[in-house]
Amino acid sequence: MYKRILLPIDGSPPSEQAAAVGLALAKRILASVVFVHVIEPQRYRELGGYEALERARTVGKALLAQWERKASRAKVPCDVQLTSTEPESRPGVAEALVDAGVAHGCDLVVMGTHGRTGLPRVLLGSVAERMARLAPTPLLLVRGHGSKPTLFKHILVATDGSTFSDLALQHADALAGALGARLSVVYVVPDLTQLYMRAGRAWMFADQAQLQAQLAQEQARLREQGEYILKDAAMRCKQAKQVHTVLREAGRHLIGERIREVADEVKADLIVMGTHGHTGLRKFLLGSVAEDVAQQARQPILLVRNPAALTHPDETHLPPPGERK
Repeated sequence: MYKRILLPIDGSPPSEQAAAVGLALAKRILASVVFVHVIEPQRYRELGGYEALERARTVGKALLAQWERKASRAKVPCDVQLTSTEPESRPGVAEALVDAGVAHGCDLVVMGTHGRTGLPRVLLGSVAERMARLAPTPLLLVRGHGSKPTLFKHILVATDGSTFSDLALQHADALAGALGARLSVVYVVPDLTQLYMRAGRAWMFADQAQLQAQLAQEQARLREQGEYILKDAAMRCKQAKQVHTVLREAGRHLIGERIREVADEVKADLIVMGTHGHTGLRKFLLGSVAEDVAQQARQPILLVRNPAALTHPDETHLPPPGERK
């Protein structure tokens, strides 16, 4: 499980909530934390010169000291770092955070999805989006102004059978086992009618009856494969004590919308997803869907990126229906 968690702080409510979630999680899984505050010197020079920059540093140090005390009271080992977007090798806040995470050997980042701009705060809204693309570690995004950190009693992981979602499943299983949480696995069967229309393939069928028959046959195959994917996923979960699967038809809805629906229905308090899925038509499974869920879901979302799979985006450990041994 995670051993060292990076917690970016900027003083905004989402940042404070995310840091509280990260600290509570670290306590439960016996991990250490690293609090990092990033200053953008160029921005402060433009706003008020040297004095504004010094005030920013003072505020940053105070924020770090505050969270260091909280970690001490929680008996969680911690380090703090005040860093900046200089030198030029780290042009942005996300780059500075990635550098800090690598330097401290962090294997998870927990951060708020929105922050506030202006003195003395650092923007953590678009930074979270950039972190999702740059961070070599899983990224846990926390939204809102909750009164207390969630306990992560029920985890939902979305799968499409790809190597990307397979790694997300491993993380969800390990986290559920470490926290004693219930684990649900969801597969959303895409609507082939929408896929054919978006891909411009409907012209291949001059006969509408033939098109509908073909779609119905292929839709059944997708449903069958979804059932197999879920069965295989459940068998792969070795650490979670309770695992149940959910097969959902997309119908006329977006894949991400269905995943959010299931999360609300099962009362999940954490969603886990791979950040990339298959290419081509299969992109509609878990390709850009993770971004959609991250932007719209009420629950925190853990994005798991699989760099090793980037060279084989279409690789899957599952045979197509009808070709199993």
